[in-house]
Amino acid sequence: MAGTYVSPYEVKRLKNMEENRRILESLGLVGPGSVKPRKVVKKRLPVKRKSTVQVRPLVEETPAAGPVDEQEGREQDVVFTPTRRSARLRGKAAPTPLQLKTEVQQELQAERDTTYRPVPKDRPNVFGEIPGFPVGTWFQTRMEACHAGLHRPPVAGIHGNDLEGCYSLVLSGGYEDDLDYGQCFTYTGEGGRDLKGTRANPKNLRTAPQSKDQTLTRGNLALSVSVESRRPVRVIRGYKLDSEFAPEEGYRYDGLYTVDKFWFTVGMAGFGVYKFVLNRCSDQPSAPWTLAATTDSSEQGFWSDTKMGDSDSDVPMPTEGELEAD
Repeated sequence: MAGTYVSPYEVKRLKNMEENRRILESLGLVGPGSVKPRKVVKKRLPVKRKSTVQVRPLVEETPAAGPVDEQEGREQDVVFTPTRRSARLRGKAAPTPLQLKTEVQQELQAERDTTYRPVPKDRPNVFGEIPGFPVGTWFQTRMEACHAGLHRPPVAGIHGNDLEGCYSLVLSGGYEDDLDYGQCFTYTGEGGRDLKGTRANPKNLRTAPQSKDQTLTRGNLALSVSVESRRPVRVIRGYKLDSEFAPEEGYRYDGLYTVDKFWFTVGMAGFGVYKFVLNRCSDQPSAPWTLAATTDSSEQGFWSDTKMGDSDSDVPMPTEGELEAD
């Protein structure tokens, strides 16, 4: 590693990743000396706000009879309108008060409509597949996955209880030392963060830094129960996950996995965390990333859109001696 500076944080991350890889190897999920999966750093495209100047010609689409020079000589009316700043609605003119009132009335009517079905509060928790939502089903938002019943919590990444185990799991963001090989991955448990926030940052929610050890309760306990029960867990990957197997947008149902192992270790923040190993079940449809890569060679799904690269390609993994010395 001579000539290349590696920060203590990076050394710790690489050490944890190597520990995770060795555990996967001990379970027979990856081969000896297997390389760590590529970490995809998704490029954040700059927001290109459309001009607030919209040009509208004065002449109609069907020009009136007259000399051609007259029609071409007509000036155009320049209309200045405000545009929405939302990335999803970028470039659309801001609605008028009348349009807003109409939208509200339509939403109220939808709620009164008999075809509108809210999420039932008494629906049972189930393991395994959800009819009507096969492997590869894509959702734009977490709420859509909630309505479908694939992952009921709109925010929490783990859905389960301490009696039956874990029903479903969402990979979104995650910890930097987790590994994702597609067919198997390591997952860091929940907890250890101050969700109440501070006076300066009262709405940090689950983005707060870890400030204490995780405990074997709630979602962590549910995952540990699944190790013994061997019941399958539905896994959904989200666009925030820095993995070559994550979708570019939204959330995608990737199938059923079993929880093979869990252990307690020291995380990147210096506090204790629970780690879990999940392995994809074999008796189910092919993985969606395999389908996307082989269905059409000219249009390879999200593979063609993902800028795959290894952010650690120029930083060698620490040697055995360096790992033990830390």
